[in-house]
Amino acid sequence: MARFTLPTVVFEIAPGFVAGARLEGSGRQARRVRCMGVQQLEPHSLEPHPGRPNVANQEEVRRAIREVAEVTGNGTGRFGLVVPDGAVRVAVLSFETLPEDAREAEALVRWRMRDKLPFAPEEARVSYQVLSRAPGHVEVLAAAARSSVLSEYEAALEPINGGPVLTLPATLALLPLLPDREAGGCLLLHVCSQWVTAVLMVKARPCFWRTRELDTAAVEDPAKAVSSEAARVLASARDHLKTELEQAWLCARPPATSELVSAVADAISHQVEVLTPRPELGVALSSEERRLFEYFGAPIAGLVSNPG
Repeated sequence: MARFTLPTVVFEIAPGFVAGARLEGSGRQARRVRCMGVQQLEPHSLEPHPGRPNVANQEEVRRAIREVAEVTGNGTGRFGLVVPDGAVRVAVLSFETLPEDAREAEALVRWRMRDKLPFAPEEARVSYQVLSRAPGHVEVLAAAARSSVLSEYEAALEPINGGPVLTLPATLALLPLLPDREAGGCLLLHVCSQWVTAVLMVKARPCFWRTRELDTAAVEDPAKAVSSEAARVLASARDHLKTELEQAWLCARPPATSELVSAVADAISHQVEVLTPRPELGVALSSEERRLFEYFGAPIAGLVSNPG
């Protein structure tokens, strides 16, 4: 949601796959995806967690990255990196005031995030964005990840030129795909492998964020697990935020089944739209690449759609 310089190459490392894309064009209207590659990972090669090692099979992860890079190229500079939601803690925080000095503000955000981290806060890399500011009230969207965890992902990408100029969890990258709304609530559900993230947006700003891993029983019946999570988030929004839902979006990778969409719709008593990349962003792709872009490329499409 903030302005940033879009890298020419973006890689996403997820529990079941590695995706990569080369981007071209300057200015939001001219941007598009030039080429895209996806490689599946062997089971359990990557096990996201905010507090412990994530890369269980570095050789396999590097193999997938290498083969994707053969399609996208390494680029001429630093790249963008999208990591699993499960590796990062994200929260919406409220303050009476926030220091103008960036280092002091980051220290305050880090201190407020401490109860949400399964590791010492001084081990975290912290980033934040001010969502709203009024006399006596500041809202911030904050993200924190253990430095050693992010270093694992960066090490897996070492053969690629430079280093990451932009690092985001996958659901944060999805937010620019949502339509701007000035009233009411918008629910985004992102399901990837065994993880589900629920975000409630009010007036185009995140007000609630939760990421959880599905347990073994839930994996066997994902429609029930995801729909139950959606119902809990909606109930919390009504009770604590006094917000009614106007729109619901579901992004699932691999793509959501009709059973999953119907189960979520029934659970929240609201129509659910499937969130996918805008087709015009992939006009330069081959037919096979367009299929990969539609199936796996939503976070990449979100980066391309960012207004910055």
